[in-house]
Amino acid sequence: MAREKNFLLGRGELLSEKVTVKKASGPKNPPYSFPEAQRRIVAKLGAVNRELRALPKDACPHDEAVAVLTMHPRYLSKSDFPAELLSVAGLRPVGSRPRTVSPEQWGIEKPPAAALTDDIFVAGERRAFAAFEQFLPRWTATTTGAAQLAQVEDLAPYSVDRKIRGIPADAKELLLEVVLHTDGDPDLVEAFAAYAGKLNAQPLLDRVRKVRGLAFVPVRSSASSLKKLAAFSFVRVLRGMPTLRPFRPGIIRRAAGFPVALPRGGPIALGTRAAIFDGGIPAAVDLAPWVKVIEPKGIGNPVPAFQEHGLAVTTAFLFGPLLRGVPPSIPYCSADHVRVLDERTGRDDEQMLYLDVLDRIVDHLDAHGDFYQYVNISLGPRLAMEDDDITAWTARLDECFSRADLLATVAAGNDGELDAAAGLNRIQPPADGVNVLAVGACDTLHGPWQRAAYSCIGPGRSPGIVKPDGVAFGGSEADPFMVLASRTHARPEAGTSFAAPFTLRTGAGVGVQLGNTISPLATRALLIHRADDGDHPLPHVGWGRFHDDAVSLLTCEDDEALVLYQGDLPVGQHLRARLPMPSGEIAGSVTVSATLLISPQVDAKNVGAYTRAGFEVAFRPNSAKIKVRNGKASAHAETKPFFSATNLYSAAEYVLRDDGGKWEPCRRHSAKFKASGLKDPCFDIYYHHRDGAAAVQWKPKPIRYALVVGLKAPSIRDFYNRVVRTYAKILVPLRPQVNIQIRT
Repeated sequence: MAREKNFLLGRGELLSEKVTVKKASGPKNPPYSFPEAQRRIVAKLGAVNRELRALPKDACPHDEAVAVLTMHPRYLSKSDFPAELLSVAGLRPVGSRPRTVSPEQWGIEKPPAAALTDDIFVAGERRAFAAFEQFLPRWTATTTGAAQLAQVEDLAPYSVDRKIRGIPADAKELLLEVVLHTDGDPDLVEAFAAYAGKLNAQPLLDRVRKVRGLAFVPVRSSASSLKKLAAFSFVRVLRGMPTLRPFRPGIIRRAAGFPVALPRGGPIALGTRAAIFDGGIPAAVDLAPWVKVIEPKGIGNPVPAFQEHGLAVTTAFLFGPLLRGVPPSIPYCSADHVRVLDERTGRDDEQMLYLDVLDRIVDHLDAHGDFYQYVNISLGPRLAMEDDDITAWTARLDECFSRADLLATVAAGNDGELDAAAGLNRIQPPADGVNVLAVGACDTLHGPWQRAAYSCIGPGRSPGIVKPDGVAFGGSEADPFMVLASRTHARPEAGTSFAAPFTLRTGAGVGVQLGNTISPLATRALLIHRADDGDHPLPHVGWGRFHDDAVSLLTCEDDEALVLYQGDLPVGQHLRARLPMPSGEIAGSVTVSATLLISPQVDAKNVGAYTRAGFEVAFRPNSAKIKVRNGKASAHAETKPFFSATNLYSAAEYVLRDDGGKWEPCRRHSAKFKASGLKDPCFDIYYHHRDGAAAVQWKPKPIRYALVVGLKAPSIRDFYNRVVRTYAKILVPLRPQVNIQIRT
């Protein structure tokens, strides 16, 4: 059977069932005895209270202040959250961020030199901190909350120096972005504004944006007032106001253009639509019937350079890279080009207008998001992502996309050649979101490839550590990405701005071919699953190079089967997803590959606990292998490692959390097994949830998932056919609803 007939097998979810699996757990040997922990925390409270007493009254609204409680790295699960200790002390958590620490003691043999943990911002009245210091020496080991003292590695003031980020040394007058922990207090922003006003700083209150317990406040200030501004107790971070990133990496484009004859007729799928957020399209270029230009209310006049970029991005989605002598294909679907840039964008004295751009995107998605299946964003702030804080761009868009049933691609950024030691070459917001497909660029369309030098790299933060998600052709000096300059002419370009919509085009091709039989989340999982890393480093290319032809995503070879599972993960139970091994004898080996993806809600104020949902997976390769202990057989087959934290980044490359990556929203791995050892194999998937770093106080709901499983048996030439025959009443080949051709 030719490859073009070996289609992706759907309805894999019919091979799944809910099961109950008891989770093994036991007490931990604490790193500190109660007397040790008590002495440590009393001493640290003394230092905290000295700092808090020195704060001006105006810097402490309601006489409240914030300190930093650092968890021991062995106590990061939601069940370890010190809720009882904080309650007794009269303190409450208002946010968190990750930090790498080297604890004084570990309480285990052969500990690592360092590990990632959580800094929890705790707030309370200054007298509560003082009372905690006064009464803690009287506690005994049986006092309520005492057992959780050993889980605390540090308790410290939140110093001004830790709050200030990215301020030029020679700056005098500044436009700042001040991020506040609002903790649901509607008066806190006003209290900060009053405090800042006394320092002759000017908060721009009409520009304040709030996201889940955080407020992003633009402030004009002199450099001399920075430290006093940062002393306000609820300031989380104070940084220079970001600007929008430049559209192009600045490479020399020497290639000549060529004439283009656009296709005639409407898009293939009339009921499918994409949204492209960019700089507009020149009025002289009519892309009807494929594109409708939308002008948000109140936007200023267009700028020709922005329109040029918008046209290029839009045609990259419609047609992919234009090729000399090759007529462009009819677009898979139509697009709304939403212009979000205007004549004020990018002015040095109007930096905060990058927030206007974000507002236009979010407002349009909030009003019309259900209308789209695909979204592309090839712009954002020129700011390398940080491990311990999240920008308004990422926070607002990630939250928006967690609710939406669509596929969103985001350009990774073009600063890949900046200082790596300083982290300036890392991906740029909102590409660090967990609910978007972050796309970097590779340097050529055909043949051996590598990351384009300008393409920003990873890693992302944890959770969301694998970023970019992958790369696609974005152009280079030697092989530019040819885009539309006018309705009849092509010109050369390069940048992740074009790799992102090119990838979205492939995703749209999959959706158009299969219609409602595949969800946008499943399309994203399929793109990631089939990405080829070409032996390039994970931080450089993510999961690998995305396929640019829908056929290569929807078909497989004769010796393999590709199966799609999609649906909802249950609450409080495991979902057992059985792998479709064919009946009869199978010789040799079988490579099992799997990609599992969810779309979690996010919590920007708790960066270390950013995803509010995650999963654990147990692989049971052989249902006949049952452990027997003390004469009692286990209820379930033995497990073998499959997805693991070391499959993401080795410890030498990145310090991982002790939770084994169970809050990562995307996992991919492959492993080879003897065929004789695979007997009714399955994945047991357990979905868990949290509220910040603690257990949830709300009733969780089932969460959407997509699982792609590949089985490859090189010794079995008709493996695909055997799987189809064995599961003929369950699995269904997902045949395209329109005619497709394999690109050669």
